[in-house]
Amino acid sequence: MSRSLRRCARSWPTPSRQHGIVVFVALIAVVLMSLAAVGLMRSVNTSTLVVGNLAFRQAAQAVASSAVERAVYDMFQPGTIATPNNHDLNRNYYAFVQPGENAMGVPAVLQSVPAYPLTFQQMTDTGGNTARYVIERMCLPAANGLDAQGRWCEMIPPKQGIGLQGNIQFNINLDPIPYYRMTVRVDGPNNSVTFAQAMLR
Repeated sequence: MSRSLRRCARSWPTPSRQHGIVVFVALIAVVLMSLAAVGLMRSVNTSTLVVGNLAFRQAAQAVASSAVERAVYDMFQPGTIATPNNHDLNRNYYAFVQPGENAMGVPAVLQSVPAYPLTFQQMTDTGGNTARYVIERMCLPAANGLDAQGRWCEMIPPKQGIGLQGNIQFNINLDPIPYYRMTVRVDGPNNSVTFAQAMLR
């Protein structure tokens, strides 16, 4: 056998080396498939969490709307809250803005469940959501040297018609009425917490 043929024979890889390369490529493929599977599982878990949070939010909005309807009834139905100038703690009503609200405007009594007064009303639905709420008249307390009758409040003129007589316009000036801020805290399943606010007038 000539030397050139021997060199050609030696340059071909042996079968054992070919098997080693296949195993190495197979290991890389397994690692890549494992990473893809982990990414897919994380994507599915994230989607599940998002869908669950949306469901919690919709349930919280329903019970918060019920709490707003209860507050509207207590505020404007005759014979419920006796006078807007005084607190009515049995109906979750404060005659002026309470101190200690946070940057979002949530009163101190709603920032934690233990701070919620025992005399205040709360609502619970069948899904495990509990709504706690507070009504505040948007006024400053009389202790600050302001008028206790509510004339130093966030006020809005009431809607009124314009009377016309003999092509002369007469405006009937009615006293402005204050805003009422209602804040709702809804505690739901899996320690979910939702806040909502509504302005009543």
